[in-house]
Amino acid sequence: MSTELNVDVNQFPSLTWNFLKINRTHLNTVLEKDSGFTAIAGNDEIDLKEVDFSAVSSEVREIETGLGKSFDKAFDDFSQNGKTVVVNLPESKGCASYHKVKILLEQLDCETKAKDFVIHGEKNSCGMVLFTFKNGQLNNGTLGVRIRVVAEENADIKICLVNLLGNKVIHFVSLGSLVKDNACVDVTELQLGGEKVYSGNFQQLSGYKSKCTGHTAYLARFNSSFDFNYVANHTGRETESFMACDGVADDNAEKVWRGTINFVKGCAESKGDEQENVLLLSPKVVNKTLPVILCDEEAVEGRHGASIGKVGSDMLFYLQSRGVTEKEAQRLMVMAKINSVCRYITDDETVQDVNSYLNEIFGEKD
Repeated sequence: MSTELNVDVNQFPSLTWNFLKINRTHLNTVLEKDSGFTAIAGNDEIDLKEVDFSAVSSEVREIETGLGKSFDKAFDDFSQNGKTVVVNLPESKGCASYHKVKILLEQLDCETKAKDFVIHGEKNSCGMVLFTFKNGQLNNGTLGVRIRVVAEENADIKICLVNLLGNKVIHFVSLGSLVKDNACVDVTELQLGGEKVYSGNFQQLSGYKSKCTGHTAYLARFNSSFDFNYVANHTGRETESFMACDGVADDNAEKVWRGTINFVKGCAESKGDEQENVLLLSPKVVNKTLPVILCDEEAVEGRHGASIGKVGSDMLFYLQSRGVTEKEAQRLMVMAKINSVCRYITDDETVQDVNSYLNEIFGEKD
């Protein structure tokens, strides 16, 4: 049974002028089946299983994910026809006890499919869950995931998302976290492929001294459209958020990045920081960046900003005087952007896959 996703996503929490066309975007695709996956757990203590959607706890069901409530409702309809993957990270016993799970989702034969995931970090747990998305370069169709995270007291959870898809596929990631007392959720995201990419990240900082951090890198090329939405919702006292986004846009690509830090009344002594840096390699690129701070609490500290630029003529002259061509200079700049985020992925095999993917891209363009 197929499920149509025909919904507005990445709704901006505080609406701005409609003519800017940045308040939201629209996702229209049909999901035909539940995606298969390959999972490798670092040790036997990790509990990974598929359960019926009805078995998901009410606490998890209430978690809003980054693509928005309308998306979550539509995706719930799809999830009822498949299975939800639950990854339980147990309590870590000492600094050497670090739990690691690698999950690979592949798209074959132009399929339209997705998968529902729940990650539960128990009290005092410490671990990483790495998602990698791959397909054939000529494939179209859809491959997406919804990921809901519960970080219990003192949990330290790292989520890595690596998109190595071809340039004709629709790809979406909708992530939402509930972060409790003294817990931390860190999100590292590499969006390198896809024709239409939708990425939403909603962090609910409800616990005392809860924390979320994140690093994102993207490479938008050809006629692709990349749409990002990041929200740090501070409700607990002395909470902290940080998000850094570094991207490159080339050819006729379009990119939107929305970043919102929301200080809710009662979150005294909280801090938030969000930054985006964009490198434009083509005058035809359409780039929209909207960093915003919403504040209903006085005793907080917020910081946001964005920088947009291109390869400077003085830098090009310097590199060319030393035998570096303009194309090679651009390649070096792109690699620097991606590698600045790739270093947060503590898995050598995945980093090697990223480098191979980028080398193949530049080989095609040369």
